Amino acid sequence: MKLRARLALTLGLATISLLVLLGWAQSRWHSRLRVDALAEAAIHRMESGGRQRCEANPERWPGPQRERRARRRPGPPGHPFPPHRVFAYDADFQSRNPDSPTFPPELAQQLRTGNDVAAYRSAEPRRAQVAVRMPWDEGPCAVVLMRAKGPPPWFSGAVLMPAFLVALVVILVALFAAGPIVRRVRQLTESVRKLGSGSEGPIHVEGHDEIAELGNAFEQSRQTIHAQLESLREREKALRNYIANTTHDVILPLSVLQGHLVSLQQRIEAGETLDAKAIMPSIEESQYLGSLLHNLNAAARLEANEGLAHRDPIDLNRLVERVVDRHRPIANRKQIALDFAVPESAIDFRGDLTLLEQALGNVVQNAIRYNRAEGHVAVVLDGTDDAWILKVIDDGPGISEGDRARVVEPSFRGSEARTRHPHGMGLGLHIASDVAKRHGLRLALSKTKGGGLTVELIHARA
Repeated sequence: MKLRARLALTLGLATISLLVLLGWAQSRWHSRLRVDALAEAAIHRMESGGRQRCEANPERWPGPQRERRARRRPGPPGHPFPPHRVFAYDADFQSRNPDSPTFPPELAQQLRTGNDVAAYRSAEPRRAQVAVRMPWDEGPCAVVLMRAKGPPPWFSGAVLMPAFLVALVVILVALFAAGPIVRRVRQLTESVRKLGSGSEGPIHVEGHDEIAELGNAFEQSRQTIHAQLESLREREKALRNYIANTTHDVILPLSVLQGHLVSLQQRIEAGETLDAKAIMPSIEESQYLGSLLHNLNAAARLEANEGLAHRDPIDLNRLVERVVDRHRPIANRKQIALDFAVPESAIDFRGDLTLLEQALGNVVQNAIRYNRAEGHVAVVLDGTDDAWILKVIDDGPGISEGDRARVVEPSFRGSEARTRHPHGMGLGLHIASDVAKRHGLRLALSKTKGGGLTVELIHARA
């Protein structure tokens, strides 16, 4: 069902229901007023001489009666006295007038419960009966019964026809008034529908009401989605370029590893006895591939988020211990001493645990990877929660002063690193620098006294 028809039908049904309810309430109210008017008129009549005449001749009171359609008897001011017939009864609801009808049991039951006025609609159409207990409780005229013509039933054509006429008018007005609303809703629908066809036009709806606000909300959502799509396109483009540029660097160490393994297989088949040094090149290449994959994952994660995805409390003492324990087997195989030192009281810091561990691991791995046999690497944490410094110190070849400013750039590698490992990617220190910036840390590189490189992660609370 269309919006206009649904709105008109809803208003029409609501109007009919309201008017029918009002008609029912008005009918009940008029019936109550009618009963009260009859009761007051009966008491006024009896107190104005009717009691004396009734008690003087109860067998014939009030005399011959006949209904008159238009006759009105005087009653209390402001209360009409409709055409009716009157009968008198004693306290036991017995009448001495042989022409009086049997007192209705329904009215008798109401009066016995303590009511002074009882009303009942008889089975005859539009016939109402009202019984009134007089202020006196004795004599043949203690109770007066009146029969009168009642109002039309509330659920009748006379009552409901105006309701239906008003509802019809409301439906017509709603159909006419809903036209501009429906037109603007259709305009909004067409604007939203064009979004799926690649249209870049803005969503605009005239007016200053709720429909216009809905259109503005759609426009804001369109702009947000458009910006997100542009960002996704840029990231996808950067990712494709990144993968294309790094494919060669991944394939090269993998080819070298395969060459080492083939060589080992040939030597085993030839019956040679292999020592531990024979498999070291293969182990180093496999470690490099693992490190490369971890760095690629970290780089992709950093590329996808402008800030930090997590800020959790981190125990830096435990972080240092884990990184050193993870790299100690590698250092031992290369005959490099790896030690660490942390303060007695744990230093807490809020940040992304995975990224911080990756950054520190990259620095430690570089210190081991580019160091010589019998070299030394130390990881030292010192300070408090408010201010601390984390150092990775080695006595390796170091980085020349001219290269230190560029070594944190992606894919840049110092001359010594290129000489020792020509197929490296140069991601380690770049990732460490990026992670440091996101955590509000400062990454500093300096020459170690006696030769080597010192990398510092510095935190100083402002």
